[in-house]
Amino acid sequence: MEASSAIPEDERVLISWLDGEPEASVCDDLTAFSARLQGVRQGRTAPVSDVVLDAVAGRVLDMAERVRAQLLAVQLPVPTDLYETTGRLCVALLDVAGWFAERVGPEGQRAADCGAFCLSGLELLTELYVLSNLVAAPVPAGLWRLAHRLARDADVVGAAADDAGRCAYLRIVSIATSQPEGLTGRELAWTVDFLDARVLSVAGFEAAPVESGATSWWIDTMADLAPQAVARRPVPDELVCAGRSWFFDPRPMAQKLGECVEWITAHMTAAELAGMECDVEPLAADDGGFPAGLSALETLALLRRLRSQWMATPVREQPRRQNQYVVQVCIGLGMVWELGQHQGQHQGQHRGQHGRAAPGQLHEWVVLNESPGGLAIMSVAGTAASVEAGAALALRRDPQQPWSVCIVRWVRSEMPGQVELGLQLIGISFQSVRVGFRGRAAQQMAPALALPVMEPMRRHPAMLAPAGTYASRRFVFVRDGTGVYVAQARALGLDMQTPGVELFQYEIDPYPI
Repeated sequence: MEASSAIPEDERVLISWLDGEPEASVCDDLTAFSARLQGVRQGRTAPVSDVVLDAVAGRVLDMAERVRAQLLAVQLPVPTDLYETTGRLCVALLDVAGWFAERVGPEGQRAADCGAFCLSGLELLTELYVLSNLVAAPVPAGLWRLAHRLARDADVVGAAADDAGRCAYLRIVSIATSQPEGLTGRELAWTVDFLDARVLSVAGFEAAPVESGATSWWIDTMADLAPQAVARRPVPDELVCAGRSWFFDPRPMAQKLGECVEWITAHMTAAELAGMECDVEPLAADDGGFPAGLSALETLALLRRLRSQWMATPVREQPRRQNQYVVQVCIGLGMVWELGQHQGQHQGQHRGQHGRAAPGQLHEWVVLNESPGGLAIMSVAGTAASVEAGAALALRRDPQQPWSVCIVRWVRSEMPGQVELGLQLIGISFQSVRVGFRGRAAQQMAPALALPVMEPMRRHPAMLAPAGTYASRRFVFVRDGTGVYVAQARALGLDMQTPGVELFQYEIDPYPI
């Protein structure tokens, strides 16, 4: 740290302001912060001092923490003012991270604390990446180029497996390869806290191509480009020949997550035998070293999805067909269930096929592209309904057509008021039913959607129910309508589990109890 007398006057003024109390509004604080940084940088040719860097980084990270708390308290799409404030804050984070890169200096003239500068810059970029994904927005241009530069300067390829700089860089890379647009805000924040040296140190990370090419990702160390999956886009030969490529293999991390899944499963089993409701209680800070914020059930579902993502890179199997037409959309499992109940009771049709929905339930969206397994839709004019990854919705093109049931796989928002959803089709029609599992109280009948067989994806009928409903093999379901239908069935195992819903196939029990 420089002596006090070596600090220029303009930096002294900035430090004095940074030491003061921040504005109550993050928007106002950010405006003043950006203006003062711009004043310091004007006319300067040398990097700012270490004292200023530390103070500036502390202030911008404080603003990021405040904004992150606000974003976690709302669902997508976020309010316009919060979206715009987040975008401006991301630019500020990128600028300050660039100041740390400047302090590293050119190769051959590195400062003794080069590693500390690179680590601080990467931590700022991690926060930037998280905030961008919390609003479902694209990351600012230059993020990946700067991240790769800081990683090169820190020599992360040659560093020890548990080196702080290496782990900071691999944390951003790991989040990028986990399809972050498919995570809810709470899941994303939890994942960032969870990915520490215990998990990141086992990841495959080499300058030469790795053997498990099907699960590996390549990185162009000189480009403003996110990691690319080898299974989707092979690495260009010229990058390898020029020594500009790194290779990241998350499969060992997926195997590490398998151990975590086993631990949580055993923890939940022991709690259940003790009569505790562990599926809804957050894990304690000392429970297996997991961060706070998610219940055991939510943690288990998230770890399983991350493990699946890292064990085998998803590859699109069916071509997308560009399209543009309007569809009616009903968002949320509860709203879709009420839609089926409303139409079944008033018209005697239990498949949600015709008739009017209750006012306010339906919204108009535009289909952008589609394939046999799903589609992408956009709401350009904004939507009053909250959406998040893993939610259920129903849509149809024409009032005379049946409702199709989908799961939201990812959410993107390139500008305020514009939301794009990637959907996976799981049912071409549905019936609203109530399900109750063996061992649960009778009053715990949960609303669910009964889905028909859907070859070749699903060879048995299925139930889409709220997360946490699936409790044992045997269950009963009740369907209301012109008459009441009651049946006992056997669940065939979980097919899908998201933060909001779970999907399981079933068959009618030939030996009801």
